[in-house]
Amino acid sequence: MSRSSTAVPAVETAEQPRSTAVPAVDSRLGPPRYVLFDIDGTLIDSQGAGGAALSLALVDEFAIANPRSVPLHGQTDLGVFSRLLSLNGLDDTAENFERLSNAYFARLPQELRRRGGRVLPGVQGILAELRKIKGCHVGLLTGNLPISAQMKLEHFGLWDAFDFGIFGDLGAQRPDLSAPTIAAVNNRSGQEVPPECIIVIGDTPLDVALARAMRARCLAVCTGGFAGDELLAAGACRAVDDLSDTTDLLNWIFTQTELSR
Repeated sequence: MSRSSTAVPAVETAEQPRSTAVPAVDSRLGPPRYVLFDIDGTLIDSQGAGGAALSLALVDEFAIANPRSVPLHGQTDLGVFSRLLSLNGLDDTAENFERLSNAYFARLPQELRRRGGRVLPGVQGILAELRKIKGCHVGLLTGNLPISAQMKLEHFGLWDAFDFGIFGDLGAQRPDLSAPTIAAVNNRSGQEVPPECIIVIGDTPLDVALARAMRARCLAVCTGGFAGDELLAAGACRAVDDLSDTTDLLNWIFTQTELSR
């Protein structure tokens, strides 16, 4: 039994691109860009809804009174769920992974509603502007499973802003998503995409490590708990407080091509 979760139809996944046609592009902006966003800490702050739903899933599904936790930030759910099972004395099997996933999905919407949360500053503005630009492909590059990614982004009204996604069922460690991401981008383009035309936007050193593994550019945002100095030290091309300065960030995305600040 595969540990990959059910694909979400509204956003094409790495395995199922809808089209390989190369879109028209504004010649003033250069070649097509592929702008890939992390979710938690980059697009949204769910106020810990994911971790709470996971804890409840362990309590309710496996009768663990006081479940032990693992770090979540920047991780992939494939790796997180595997470590949670082992840490809590459960067999790390495909069956238990599916049980934990389904229990998590059942509890996540309630936790999202209960905790409130917010869309982070500048997110809606930059997504709206990127969507207007011909030849700009806006995607997800997240450690979330496809179903939980959709639940979170639908809750905050952002799901429809994305054309495709690479999710956390494709690797146990964040850099493991490098090859599936490059394949997804190339499939969407219909040809090999230069790495400098891929922009990873994330909030953790693990997002930066993934971008570096892909030789892509990385825009790091300080909305997830890491300081700019930390993110630059990890190798980010640029670090910003948030995504509020839409004009400046669009200029960087479409004019900067070097893997430097």
